[in-house]
Amino acid sequence: MRKTAFAALAIMASVAGIPPAGAQDFSLGYDVDRFPAKTLSLQACRSALSRGATAVGYTTRVDQDQKTLVVHVSAPPGDGRSLVAYCVTAGDQTVFLIQAFDYTRPNSPEVDRIKARVAAEVRKAAGRG
Repeated sequence: MRKTAFAALAIMASVAGIPPAGAQDFSLGYDVDRFPAKTLSLQACRSALSRGATAVGYTTRVDQDQKTLVVHVSAPPGDGRSLVAYCVTAGDQTVFLIQAFDYTRPNSPEVDRIKARVAAEVRKAAGRG
């Protein structure tokens, strides 16, 4: 089950990371980690993603719970950036993957700031922050 969940997560990450047509230069920052499900439930991970995105001024566009997978997509009010994040139940672990995009320029320091802030919220929910 664990291999299947990680394979699915990798596929989702690669599909979500495709920039829109015409965007040749963009920045991507990502963070991935896992915690025992007893310290970070899927719902706690979902709530932490939402809190982190809100803390950086992003508005939620997609928030789906599919029982073993949570998908969160948000962006600031203007164009040019986005946050795509997942929480996945993999056996006795909860895995998160956070991807921050900036389509306005390459090497944007904003992607690292955004992904770090959202990941910190998830780690805090897991008791590690």
